Amino acid sequence: MYKYLIWARINQLQTVNTFVWANNDFSAKQIAEAQFGVGNVLNYTKVND
Repeated sequence: MYKYLIWARINQLQTVNTFVWANNDFSAKQIAEAQFGVGNVLNYTKVND
């Protein structure tokens, strides 16, 4: 599993950075969209520890 940094929109004026663990890029985006809603994931980046 890999660690991903997620940048997502909470509302019209606020965003949040958070981390998720996923097997690949697509899974990371799906997990983030499940938390923040479809279309609210602005960016996701694999983090190298």
